[in-house]
Amino acid sequence: MLRNVTMLCIAMAFFACKKSRQLQPQPTNQDIQGTWTGRYGYSYGNEEGDTTFAGYFGHFRMEFYQNGTLIVHDVGSQTMTARGTYVRNGKDLYARYKYDMGTDNIFSFKARLERPDSLAGKWMIGYDGPTGGEFFVRK
Repeated sequence: MLRNVTMLCIAMAFFACKKSRQLQPQPTNQDIQGTWTGRYGYSYGNEEGDTTFAGYFGHFRMEFYQNGTLIVHDVGSQTMTARGTYVRNGKDLYARYKYDMGTDNIFSFKARLERPDSLAGKWMIGYDGPTGGEFFVRK
C-alpha cells in the first residue's frame, strides 16, 4: 500500500512539473513578399563537389508573392523573365522557375534567409541540377 502511494506521489510530481509547450509561430511568406535585387554568378565545375566559382557578374530582380509564386528577372543587356513557385521551410527557401522563352529554360534554387532583408544560396540548371552558381538578393 505504501508503495502504491509513493508511486502515485512521484507520478503526480512528474506531471505537475511538466511545462506546457508554447506553440512557435510558423513563418509566413509575408516577410518574403516584395521585390528583391542582387547578383549571381556561375560555378564552372561539373564534377561532384567542385566549387569553382567565377564571382558575381549577373543581376537578378526577384518578386516574391504571398501565395508562393515568384517572378525572376535576369537583368542584363536583355531582360529575361521567368515564372515559378517557391516553398518556405523556416529560413530555407526552395524555388523552381522557367523562363518565358523556349522550353529548356528551367531552373531552381535553394537559399537561406540570412536576415529579414538578405537571401543567399545556389541556383541550379534544371530542377536540382548539378550545375549552376551562387546568388544573393536583398530587399
